[in-house]
Amino acid sequence: MNGPTRTRPPESQPGEGPLRLTGIGASPGLAVGPVVVLASEEFAVREFPIEPARVEEEVAYFERALESSRRDLEQIRNGIAAELGETEAAIYDAHLMILDDPELRRAVEEGIRQHRRNAGIVFRDYLSAIAARLERVEDEYLRERRADVLDVERRVLRYLVGGGQRGVAGITGPAVVVAHDIGPSDVALLPREHVLALVTEVGGRTSHSTIVARGRGIPAVVGVRGAAQSVRRGDLAIVDGERGTVDLRPDEAAVARARTRRARLEAEADELRELVALPAVTLDGRRVELAANIEFPSDVEHAASVGADGIGLYRTEFFYLDRASLPSEEEQYRAYRSVAERMAPRPVIFRTMDLGGDKVASYLGTTHETNPFLGYRGIRFALHHPEVFRAQIRAIYRASASGNVRLMFPMISDLEELRRATALCHEVAGELDRTGVAYDHNLQIGMMVETPSAVWVADHLARESAFFSVGSNDLTQYTLAMDRDNERLAHLYQPLHPAVLRSIRRTVECAQAAGRWAGVCGEMAGDPLTAVLLVGLGVDELSVSCYDLPRVKAAIRAVRWSEARTLADRVLSLGSAEMVEQALRSWGEERLPAVAHPRTRT
Repeated sequence: MNGPTRTRPPESQPGEGPLRLTGIGASPGLAVGPVVVLASEEFAVREFPIEPARVEEEVAYFERALESSRRDLEQIRNGIAAELGETEAAIYDAHLMILDDPELRRAVEEGIRQHRRNAGIVFRDYLSAIAARLERVEDEYLRERRADVLDVERRVLRYLVGGGQRGVAGITGPAVVVAHDIGPSDVALLPREHVLALVTEVGGRTSHSTIVARGRGIPAVVGVRGAAQSVRRGDLAIVDGERGTVDLRPDEAAVARARTRRARLEAEADELRELVALPAVTLDGRRVELAANIEFPSDVEHAASVGADGIGLYRTEFFYLDRASLPSEEEQYRAYRSVAERMAPRPVIFRTMDLGGDKVASYLGTTHETNPFLGYRGIRFALHHPEVFRAQIRAIYRASASGNVRLMFPMISDLEELRRATALCHEVAGELDRTGVAYDHNLQIGMMVETPSAVWVADHLARESAFFSVGSNDLTQYTLAMDRDNERLAHLYQPLHPAVLRSIRRTVECAQAAGRWAGVCGEMAGDPLTAVLLVGLGVDELSVSCYDLPRVKAAIRAVRWSEARTLADRVLSLGSAEMVEQALRSWGEERLPAVAHPRTRT
């Protein structure tokens, strides 16, 4: 659990002595400087009735707030485009889409005209309901989209009940900015010449705020509980965006160590940049395909900039969530084609809709389940909505004419599910042939291995699947019967558990026996040391975040495949996750160069 690690007596008060806070390292870099606390915005949105004679005036008032907010966002977007490029600027397109959502306008205007409620309360209730729905989503990336909704909510409420734009002009000198939360539009307005680092009490590595911070080169630690209450303006802080630590009121020796380490990190960054154009190949010639995980078409440029061999996991759920109606085939096709074109000839693997469970599109008529993660989700959900599924498959097939496209199904648990999903692909291919629509006739159809049942029938599945991609997050969760988001069980969620490692080994062996390739696309693959272990287990492909990819590549290039296989054989003989972790750490300290160590290294 993230929180303060106290290095002073418990009776001390905030501001008295050294204090270490821990969170999530979200943007790399090390900074030393004085703290500035950015106060949370509180809007007193009160409800009052609208008199009949004032209804249209209230609607116009709402429209003006939207227009002012749109003007602000366009200005911010253009500024980020000029500073960082179109990839990061596209984040604000999502905010503009929320403002332009006809369902939002319809709901608010209906609340004003029919129910005579004021614009501020109707607008707040509408977006707060969307934010609450996203907060319940298990997937970290989708859960972080809640911050975008709240950012738009705050911006519009500034015009409906506040004083217009929020200013950050008070930061006039070097500053470590500490806040409960900060939206991506506010991160874009932070004066880069003064802001040394960013610390927030909420958020994750995939939030748009941290993406913008990374793009602007601002070190960031997020999810730091109690940060705003633990500091006073002017306190000195050391912020480590790799380790995820914030040291408040450090002594002179700690400051000197931090400055020495910052110089070393800068040298490592230069070293990693030199690897961008080089392949992920071991010292004895074993080539590993090192791909990137992405969620939006705009992420492609970032993947290319860090030297990804392709896209190993394109999550498509964002097309279906946080909207009032189904996405069209054409809308999906345009997005998929743009990714395929920009990555060509490198491969792009589109994972078909992984809805259900905690990721529910309300217009599909889904209902609450007592245990959604063992229920109506993944491929089960898709096969129950064949026309929706068919439209997505058609869009992916059509996009395959523009690049090296692969397709994979999530949450396959038995051979019958794989056959039903594959049959639908064959039906779509037949339709495209009959109508003369171009597509890649050699398009690979694979599947994710995320359940123990899939592991134990992997020999049968491999005969009918072009490839396997192990989703280590869910495989760990289901193998250990452990909810990975349950904080009380966090210490028991162990991807290095021998049962998980043996499941991966069996999956790889079944794939290779059938002449198929096998990859891993969960968080395990993003840890450089664990990535070496996976290579030793025989994995052919790793798909990781763009953030983790350079260090994973450095680790692979620093070892021999023969060493990695020996390491894998050794840890597979151990009986617990703790023993595996200790053996890995000892091995890594001896064998991996500093630049390839996990980001939590000391």
